[in-house]
Amino acid sequence: MSAEKTPCISAIDTTNFARQIVLDFEFAPVPKQRQRHGLRNEIIEVGAVKLDYHGNVMGEFSQFVQTEFTEGVAFPVRELTGISAVDTAMADPLYVVIKRLSDWIGRYSAQVVCWSGTDRRQLLTECQAKHIDLSAFPTDWADLQAFYTSIMDVGSHGCVSLSDAATWFGIEFDESTGHAHSALADARVTAKLLKQMMDGNYRVSPHAQEIRQRWGMGERARRVFPASAPSWETCC
Repeated sequence: MSAEKTPCISAIDTTNFARQIVLDFEFAPVPKQRQRHGLRNEIIEVGAVKLDYHGNVMGEFSQFVQTEFTEGVAFPVRELTGISAVDTAMADPLYVVIKRLSDWIGRYSAQVVCWSGTDRRQLLTECQAKHIDLSAFPTDWADLQAFYTSIMDVGSHGCVSLSDAATWFGIEFDESTGHAHSALADARVTAKLLKQMMDGNYRVSPHAQEIRQRWGMGERARRVFPASAPSWETCC
């Protein structure tokens, strides 16, 4: 991928793109003795939700990924995601899945939305290490975590996790995927948070106070949420 094609994290743009592609990856750690080109993790599952410019769901994408350097799935990852070594062994390699994902996204102008910049960094690092062509993949990426961190009363807590943001706004994980924290389940929750941002319709859950107490922040200050995303950017 050339320098001018390198994806960069920017502000969420809900007006100049025909599609928003909410993307989530699950990773497995690569053993130190098998790490190549700075690749410490490998993608083992891809989940995505496609939204139109109104925030309506247009489709979903979910696939396991066969690893190249990782043998099996470490127990903590298996416990969290429900992904087994059989799932990855029977799956297609990343270059096939990325091609399939690009075809699923289609020729529409699209922005990729993730929760934090971790997924973008992983994709770039892994595709570079495995010589996978990303020229057909969207180059515009947005970080929804940065938006929600900016509008929630987080104080010095730092960045907000996806599960905390979902609880804060009363959004439940959809376990119809087979596991509460599969890539598709996380993408669905992120898509609901994006839709909420697009509509400017924020409904704070009573459980928000429980999160603030866990953070040691006491009573929640009154907050007026913006109708649209504030102006912010994070350079790549």
